[in-house]
Amino acid sequence: MLASAITLLLPIKGLLILTFIMLLIDTIYAIYCSVKKKGLKSFKSALLRKGVSAKVFLYMGSIIIMYSIDTMIFGGMLFGIKMLLAKSIAMVWVFVECKSIDENSQSMGNRPFIQIGRQALGFFKAIKKEAEEAGLKDK
Repeated sequence: MLASAITLLLPIKGLLILTFIMLLIDTIYAIYCSVKKKGLKSFKSALLRKGVSAKVFLYMGSIIIMYSIDTMIFGGMLFGIKMLLAKSIAMVWVFVECKSIDENSQSMGNRPFIQIGRQALGFFKAIKKEAEEAGLKDK
């Protein structure tokens, strides 16, 4: 019976693993931030266990339900995209975890991820422009 369940979930294995990894990273970083700001006494394992298990159940359950809807109702394809609903809900959960990591990072005094990304993009654009200008001068 377990082998049948695993076989059923193989097509969404990557989505489940990615979502779980993001949840794990967020949890570890939240613990780090809490201990860093408030000390070791702020860490409560019972509260952590309840919160993480509820999130895992919600996230994985919703992905599995959307995958079931994708395959049983839409035949595995919606608007020409395989497993669109399962991928969409997994993307939402990954975004939620990324936003949570960003908020924890900001609470530690760091800049927002979007600001760091924009600065990096500007840096790479400047390098590209310099490379293009150098290439034109050589010719």
